[in-house]
Amino acid sequence: MLETYVITENDGITTIKFLENPSFDIVKLIIDELAKNHSYEKRLWDMSEINFDFTTQEIKDIAAYGKQKFSNKNKMAIYTLTDLSFGEMRQFEIYREEKNKASSAVFRDKNSAIDWLNS
Repeated sequence: MLETYVITENDGITTIKFLENPSFDIVKLIIDELAKNHSYEKRLWDMSEINFDFTTQEIKDIAAYGKQKFSNKNKMAIYTLTDLSFGEMRQFEIYREEKNKASSAVFRDKNSAIDWLNS
């Protein structure tokens, strides 16, 4: 079976890099894995090699699922290159935001995303 994603931890940032377009269920599995086995206070979702494309309801559901799993204060940067993915991730950012608990931002430049996570 081909890997669909890779999770690495470096300098306090946990990076989730997609190697192919994920299904809704794969994203939920990744969230479960992060919550259980990895530091998630600073996360970088690297979507630079895929064309992320979910329905509005799936985006809402992913955001709600993440809110249930990530209980500590956290920051999430999303790095994507395509216009469609960028727009969908901006939508996700709005649904995922939790005042005084979780903040997120979408970037088209990986270094800017890392800088924001470390700020």
